[in-house]
Amino acid sequence: MKLYYVRIEIVRFDNEFFLSCFPKLILKIPYTLWLGIIAFAAAFVLGLFLEICYTSKNRVIRGLAGIYISYFRSTPYITQLFIFYFGLPQLFDFMKDVTGSTALVITIAMNSSAFISEIIRGGLLSVDKGQKEAGLSIGLSPATMYKEIILPQAFVAAFPSLGNSFITMIKNTAIGFTIGVVELLSQAKMMGASSLNFFEAYIAVGIVYWVVLVVVDRILKIMEVRICKYL
Repeated sequence: MKLYYVRIEIVRFDNEFFLSCFPKLILKIPYTLWLGIIAFAAAFVLGLFLEICYTSKNRVIRGLAGIYISYFRSTPYITQLFIFYFGLPQLFDFMKDVTGSTALVITIAMNSSAFISEIIRGGLLSVDKGQKEAGLSIGLSPATMYKEIILPQAFVAAFPSLGNSFITMIKNTAIGFTIGVVELLSQAKMMGASSLNFFEAYIAVGIVYWVVLVVVDRILKIMEVRICKYL
C-alpha cells in the first residue's frame, strides 16, 4: 500500500508592505489621469475629423478614413505602440527624440479615435432626420442647424459611450510600463521587484485603479445628468 503525501505551503501575505504601497501609488494618480485626459482630448478631435472624412462625398478621403478606422480597431493596441515607439524611429530620425509618455499619449489617441469616430456617428444617427429638415425649413444655415440642433442632441446620446472610452483610455495607460513610462502599474512593478512582493504590489495597484475609476465613473454620470438637463 502506497502512501502519498501532499505538501501544502501557505503563502505569507506581507500586510505591512501591502499598506506601504498605497502612498506611493496615490502619488502617481494625477500623472496617470493627466495622460488619459490629454489622450482623450486628442482622440475626440481626431475622431470628429475621422467622422467628417468617413462621411465625405470624396471616395479617396472616405476610403482612407475607412482604412484608418479598420486598422486601429482590428489590431492590438500594444502592437500599435511598439510600431510607433520602436519601429518608426528606425525609419525616421526625428522620431528618436519622442519620449515614452508622448508616444503613449499619441498611440492611445490614435487607437481610441477610431472607436470615438464610430461613437460620434452613432450619436448623429440617433437624431431624428425630421429635426434637420425642420431647422432648414425655418431658414437656418446648415452650419447653424448642426450647431444649435443636431450636435447638442448627438453629444447627449454619445456621452455615455464617450465616458466609457475615457475610462478605457485611462486603463490603457498601464501599457506604458512596456516602454518605460512610470505610471501606476509601472510604479507597482518597481515596488514589487525591489522587495519580491509582487502579489501585494499588484493587489494594491488593482485596488487603486478600481477606486479611481469608480470615482471617475461617478463623476461622468453626474455630468451626464447635468448635461441632459442643460440641453
